[in-house]
Amino acid sequence: MNLQKIRFTDHTAASEKAITRDHQIIAVREEAVEPATVQVCMEDAFILALNGKPIATQKLTPAELECFALGFLVCEGLVSDPSCIAAVEIDPPSILVEADTCSCEGQDISLEVRSAGIGVAQRQGISGSPLREGITIDKEVLFEGTRQMHEIAAVWRSTGGTHCTILVDAGGQVRSAAEDIGRHNSVDKAVGKALLSGVKPDECFMVCTGRLPADMVAKAYHAGISIVVSNNAPFSSGISLAEETNITLVGFARQPRMSIYAHPGRIRL
Repeated sequence: MNLQKIRFTDHTAASEKAITRDHQIIAVREEAVEPATVQVCMEDAFILALNGKPIATQKLTPAELECFALGFLVCEGLVSDPSCIAAVEIDPPSILVEADTCSCEGQDISLEVRSAGIGVAQRQGISGSPLREGITIDKEVLFEGTRQMHEIAAVWRSTGGTHCTILVDAGGQVRSAAEDIGRHNSVDKAVGKALLSGVKPDECFMVCTGRLPADMVAKAYHAGISIVVSNNAPFSSGISLAEETNITLVGFARQPRMSIYAHPGRIRL
């Protein structure tokens, strides 16, 4: 998969790329009431267009936008082969992508509102085959992945306002990581960053924060990721989709505990 040919253009001014800012608050701590300075997350609205057609409006952490664009198109099933992408241009508030071919050509894409913004709605009916067996991991590697996710989530530690997603290989090495104000967006960015660095997402498992409804599981499916782990709860829709698509789904993963909701065979217990 050759992504080196993609032309990247970023018109964003350096002053517009900050992802946090200082804010003055009144801190109430037991008996103390005092002024303090804290960091808060920044967000911007972006319109993603594919071959001139707007397909999503998202509120994003304004960083790693090229990773988001690539990951979103893959994780939403809009491009089956990311090497078909020819150019990504960042021109706030627009993210403009040119692709030689894409899975959505000839389709009337509808939009849906979700917690991270507005995205395409076609993924609700996945018609592809279930994933192959993929990787198998030890439970110790899984728990180490959850530990590393919390260690990597520096913006969350300073603000409490982001979600984090990491991709970890079967040996426990973190191959990609991203934070964003939206849990969906953090998945897109982590997958896009992996692809741009030559890492195959289907050779990794995914550890993320936040709940796991069907749309989060669908992103993993389109990226070929066969194990999805969260420190939070899955929804019924997420469990059903994981069962249907042969994805191992793990929730409430906090060493030494986890709950495996679908296809436990990939985790050596």
